[in-house]
Amino acid sequence: MSKRIPNIWIIDDDPMSSFMLKRLAELGELADIITIYNSARAALDYLQANPKAQNQLPDVILLDIYMPVVNGWDFLAKFRELKHELIKHIDIMLVSSSDHPRDINQAKTFEEVMAYVTKPVSLERLKELLEKN
Repeated sequence: MSKRIPNIWIIDDDPMSSFMLKRLAELGELADIITIYNSARAALDYLQANPKAQNQLPDVILLDIYMPVVNGWDFLAKFRELKHELIKHIDIMLVSSSDHPRDINQAKTFEEVMAYVTKPVSLERLKELLEKN
């Protein structure tokens, strides 16, 4: 039996990708709460407005890189600024269709990023990543 994560956020502007990640997490019984944000801006707004909401904050964020307005890199830069205000530690995994070395190397510059995985993600890979959490 896999370790369950109390709260996972999926931040991805692609509804099909979000649905697939959520469905995998449900099928694998990997999380108690799964929240989908279709924009990084909305997720940042919530984090900024609720930094002490222990039970509502995610334990893990599955973050897409390429989104309109606020992309994954912008999210990470802003998250880096506000993470010290948050009541709990949040792990971030980048989930992207890009396997470009530039993106993979840029991800390594963020200590907040615990993993980089390319889409599509299998249930086995998602379990493996979350068990390291």
